Amino acid sequence: MQFSIIATSDIHGHTERFSQLAQMISKRQPALLIDNGDFLQGSHLSYYYDHIIHKQHPQIELANKLGYDVGIFGNHEFNYPLEKVRKIQKACNFPWIAANITGFAKPYFIKEIHGIRIAVVGVVTHFTKLWDEVNTIKNLHFEQAFESAKNTVKYVREVEKAQFVILSYHGGFERDLHNGNQIDLEHGENEGYRMLYEIEGIDVFITGHQHLEIATKINGISVVQPGANAHCFAQIDVTIENDQIIHEPSLVHVDSNIPIQPFPEFNHWKREEIGNTENDLTYSDFFTPRIISTSYTQLIHNMQLHYSGAQISVIELPYHSSGGFHKVITREQVIHNMPRANRLLVVELTGADIREAIEQSAAVFALNNKGEVDFSLSVFYPEPQPYIYDLWGGIDYEIDLSKPVGQRVVKLNYNGCPIQDTSLFEVAVNSYRATGAHHFHMFKKQPIRKSKKFIPDLMMEYIEQNSPLTVELKNFFTMK
Repeated sequence: MQFSIIATSDIHGHTERFSQLAQMISKRQPALLIDNGDFLQGSHLSYYYDHIIHKQHPQIELANKLGYDVGIFGNHEFNYPLEKVRKIQKACNFPWIAANITGFAKPYFIKEIHGIRIAVVGVVTHFTKLWDEVNTIKNLHFEQAFESAKNTVKYVREVEKAQFVILSYHGGFERDLHNGNQIDLEHGENEGYRMLYEIEGIDVFITGHQHLEIATKINGISVVQPGANAHCFAQIDVTIENDQIIHEPSLVHVDSNIPIQPFPEFNHWKREEIGNTENDLTYSDFFTPRIISTSYTQLIHNMQLHYSGAQISVIELPYHSSGGFHKVITREQVIHNMPRANRLLVVELTGADIREAIEQSAAVFALNNKGEVDFSLSVFYPEPQPYIYDLWGGIDYEIDLSKPVGQRVVKLNYNGCPIQDTSLFEVAVNSYRATGAHHFHMFKKQPIRKSKKFIPDLMMEYIEQNSPLTVELKNFFTMK
């Protein structure tokens, strides 16, 4: 007797590509279909439905037609207000679970397939609460994911008499699966390695959050992580022979030849011209805007300083190898360069705070054996994490990668004068950075001011009101 289990994770509202995956999944007719979280938030299409026309995301209807059995809450589900989270839950024809969110959701899901009692235990990284930008989930309690998973797996085995247990964890791995080498800080955001090796009673382990593509078996456990943005799904083929349950994991990638679901109104909106520029505001390689002042980054600083009234601006760049703004600027270009719906805040930082924050960013990079700027594998091995790197505007500064980590800021001036540790500055920063996530604790302060609009909306408005754009470099930053 045979059946299949299919899992998706970190789709992030990429419904166009998900519509292709959905057709592939439908043909395979899985006996159990699971989503491992971060289902809706994070795409251009999601921005359009969430913030422009304020309608239900079409991916929900598609998921209902496909017949998901259960979804696990991811951290990005809580980018929405709790009222909207509940509305999304109600719109879905399948339950959402998370054993470690006390009193908020059911901890597990049970389904009997061919006489086999199967339990799906759901947990989400408990770091979710640390990333709450607007106190959306201040009244929710997130238990440690590992402990909750361990206790719930034991419960479904002993009390629910589950014969086959799937642990679906919206989190990733802190260590390499095969050799145990540390690949992330062991501070609790990702506990997958510990779960895999220390929790008894797991048959299948579904992971996510890190956006990796994994399909392997460790100590008889099928371990999967099905990438991100609807590029693939995980399939676990199960065979029952002589009262034994045999299972094999694999990844199935999207077939780009399958027709996608069209969204003509969205396509019209994103392609609308909103302005133009006289400067070259594009970049064609990942490192350039991160290691030297550019007109592209200056434009973003100009916008933030204009709307915030701050003295200094901090920005983070999306993980794109190319981007910026072409001569004719559309809404799509803005969302490409500013994909998150963050608000703009102003916080007060000391000169010492600023230096510490820049030093932390500088640690992400190093000089490779060719003397070129590259990622420092000793900081985040083996996965580079450029989202913890910021650029500063309104100041002149220089980073020397030949210096030891923590001593790399060799120049730091404001209005031509060295910044003193005790000096105070108003700094414009996005609401995600202001949570203090990724050890940027210096930003976690009561804001002096905050914008009512999201940063992408501010950028669109700024471009519309100031076109044709002429951008002059006002401050200088170099990395060597």
